[in-house]
Amino acid sequence: MKIKSFGLAWVITTDMTKAKDFFTNKLGLSISQDSSEHGWIELKAEKGNFLLGVGADSGDDCGGPIKPGHNAVLTMNVDDIVAAKAELEKRGVATEGEIIEIPGHVKMLFFKDTDNNYYQLIQDLSGGCC
Repeated sequence: MKIKSFGLAWVITTDMTKAKDFFTNKLGLSISQDSSEHGWIELKAEKGNFLLGVGADSGDDCGGPIKPGHNAVLTMNVDDIVAAKAELEKRGVATEGEIIEIPGHVKMLFFKDTDNNYYQLIQDLSGGCC
């Protein structure tokens, strides 16, 4: 088997309205697909073609074993992590701990959405990505 590309990462939410508000108004992502009638939205950032899917916790088997607050960590790249942290906190988004720096490589900061799913802001220091 050979993985050809990445599609999207997705999380499950208990409240689609709160999730839409969080990702669009607090993080500034744009909705690329809205299938609210099916409990699903897809979001995109300003750059890149990677998508974040958000599904409603419907209680059926569509989400498999994935439940709100239990997910893989999705990273989101920013140019200035200090400014991004301040903006998130201004918008009422709780950040976790302090900015972690691996000198010459990356700065990282965790934050959570309304269902306690973890995400991580990343500032590339190597000049190699993002």
